[in-house]
Amino acid sequence: MTKYTRWMRGALCMAVVAGMALAAGAQDSTSGSISGTITDSTGAAIKGATVVLTNTDRNQVERTLTTNSAGFYTATSLPLGNYIVKASSPSFAAVVTNGITLHVADALTVNEKMKPGSASETVTVTDQAPSINLTDATSAGLINSTQINQLVMVTRNYESLVELQPGVVFGGSGDNLIRGPVGVGGGSSVVNFSVNGGRDTSNNWTIDGADNVDRGANLTLYVYPAPDSIAEFKTLRGQYSAQFGRNAAGQIDVVTKSGTNSLHGSAYEYLRNDAFDAPGYLNDQLGHKKAPYRYNDFGFTVGGPVWIPKVYNGKDKTFFFISENWLREIADQNAATAYVPTADERAGNFSNEWYQNSAGTWVQGPVNVCTAYTNTATSSTCTATGTQVSSISPTAQAYLKDLYSVIPLPQTADDIAHGLDPHILSSKINNSYPNLDTVIRVDERVSSKLNVFYRYIHDTFPEFVGGGTFTAVTIPGLSATLTNSPGTQQLAKGTYTISPTMLLNVG
Repeated sequence: MTKYTRWMRGALCMAVVAGMALAAGAQDSTSGSISGTITDSTGAAIKGATVVLTNTDRNQVERTLTTNSAGFYTATSLPLGNYIVKASSPSFAAVVTNGITLHVADALTVNEKMKPGSASETVTVTDQAPSINLTDATSAGLINSTQINQLVMVTRNYESLVELQPGVVFGGSGDNLIRGPVGVGGGSSVVNFSVNGGRDTSNNWTIDGADNVDRGANLTLYVYPAPDSIAEFKTLRGQYSAQFGRNAAGQIDVVTKSGTNSLHGSAYEYLRNDAFDAPGYLNDQLGHKKAPYRYNDFGFTVGGPVWIPKVYNGKDKTFFFISENWLREIADQNAATAYVPTADERAGNFSNEWYQNSAGTWVQGPVNVCTAYTNTATSSTCTATGTQVSSISPTAQAYLKDLYSVIPLPQTADDIAHGLDPHILSSKINNSYPNLDTVIRVDERVSSKLNVFYRYIHDTFPEFVGGGTFTAVTIPGLSATLTNSPGTQQLAKGTYTISPTMLLNVG
């Protein structure tokens, strides 16, 4: 073997080890592990027992293992779902344990005790005690798909459920956590959760193991998958393993749904409308109308096997899942006021200007203004006054053409008669917040050793804010902003079983 060949082989081994190390750092973000010890009726370890782990959701044998001299077996990077664990060994009756559910970042321990008997005999355990994590001391909380679908979420944002877990405090106001980087009122929709007293900027948010935090401020997310597309999510609050680096507070791991070997789907709509709201106190007597509000969140999901007879039988090999979610929200902008010039002022005419007299009453009359001035390096001096500005600078003309031409005139004569400032413009503009969220996932079992999946998420966040984003003054035709902050996340991952004790994760 030449020196060059040895160097190449060494570099290849280092690359494989590095890839495995990187994959191990993300494995629990999309999968879990099952391990245990196989013993006989006396408690002695059974060496060489065969342990088969079957995913019943996909009807797939995910891993076939052999116990070591201590009777121990372990399987990591397992897809989430429901499992059957079967242990068999010569001269012992096989043991099958049903009802094992593997959640995200789980490290389950399933021990089996085998009795002497024929290899054709099978002992089935149906009342399996809840599997617990005996591997580490991680403090975690799980929100599963059933809870996500049944718990009330004001804004249909899964993040609002994080606060239900022990040790988590939300620093925002109420549960109105909007999906998207900007809320319907124009402010940032930040995810300022404090987990176990940690900083709200020190949390790590992932989807299927992929980073989902806007690293500009660590307080907003890139994409917001619809609740119906989420299989579950887990919040690791402390004592988690070293594979979760970078962030010192909570680790929020979201796992999207995948297809199974049977076809499933759903359709839904969540509706809110001001027609269902009661008027406020004394609204009818004061003549105040309810603020208009429309909220329609609707969509569908469908998932199952890919099976094309006589072409490609993927019934237990290829699975798909699709989620489409539309949000249509229209909210009334609170009444706002702004000072704007009258029609005469915009024309430079101050011969009939509004002003307050000594009694505080608004009256009209001529008002002298500066019509000419001279500038020095340190000051400006008025050289002429009058009630008509005949020479308007090009800059002021540009403002009149581009800005004030679209700004409505201030109060009407009736408003002025009631003592209102003639220069005040009162207005309301409805805010609209449409959103389309798309989630597509395909899982493929290439062989008994290789599993791959691809997942695509895309969010559109076009938003119309009448008062302007981060703006307190509402002026129709001027202050409104239309923003679009789309988010896209794509992920491909593969898991290859090199041996019962060695895996390669690439993603």
